[in-house]
Amino acid sequence: RTHPTKQQQLRRSSTTIITRSSSRDNDNSSDNDISNSNNGNKLYFDIAIAPSPTELIPLGRLTFQITPPAHPAYLPLHTSNLLSLASELRSSVDPKCTYRNCVFQYSPSTIDDGSARYRWGHVCEGHGRNGIRTRDAGTGRERGWEDAFSDPERVKECAHSCFGGVYYGMSYDEIISDREKKKEGESDDEDDVAVLLTVPIHGPGAGTSKFSIVRVEESPREWGERLLENSAVVGYLDCGADGTFVGDDDDDDDDDDDESVEGEDGGPRPTSLDVLRAMARQRVGPPKIVHCGVE
Repeated sequence: RTHPTKQQQLRRSSTTIITRSSSRDNDNSSDNDISNSNNGNKLYFDIAIAPSPTELIPLGRLTFQITPPAHPAYLPLHTSNLLSLASELRSSVDPKCTYRNCVFQYSPSTIDDGSARYRWGHVCEGHGRNGIRTRDAGTGRERGWEDAFSDPERVKECAHSCFGGVYYGMSYDEIISDREKKKEGESDDEDDVAVLLTVPIHGPGAGTSKFSIVRVEESPREWGERLLENSAVVGYLDCGADGTFVGDDDDDDDDDDDESVEGEDGGPRPTSLDVLRAMARQRVGPPKIVHCGVE
């Protein structure tokens, strides 16, 4: 009997950002600025699966719409940090100031296999470096790039109560409402669901490079917004975006770089949502960010 290859198994599972700064944002410093050329509308991650340290199986691209600076729930420090790392602004100075080569947590609780153990989210810790640097409010001392930051006053202004807990940033209800308005008069797209990009506000990883991709709308009713507690929503998956794996044009990897989750039959291009679902269902290895950037 011929056993399927790992690739076959995988396919089957198939501005300046601180524009709202004010005297109350006492953690801000000039180091947090990102060039206007990176206006923060979207960021993307090219995902591959890493069965071993020396093997990569291209999967596809995840594209996220980021909360714009003019939005009342915009969090300048947290959003700036995320965009700075995704755009690799400081990677030439510090190779850890990027999401490139970061892996997502991988365990039975991160595999969407229909069991109750799946947690409906995927977490990336980053490399332990921030893309922004802040100052201590009391002493004025400049913190290091590896030091955690906070923006408590700004966070309080966009807090949402949820089943006894609290989450921050954009409201889940607002995202759903905006989507419904955009879909009025258009054909219903069953594959347009709310998948949120979050960063921790309280608990482990708060104020660091850590982020999560949370499948709120697809989760069971007993989960829902509870999945967002103690974190801030800074964006959401552009579900219909082209999910074709692109990778880094400067990389001279093997011929598999041209492949992605759409398979070998030359079928339709995958969407970002297709890629995320395949990433959640596969059992080959941990998902890895092999390229990232902002649009």
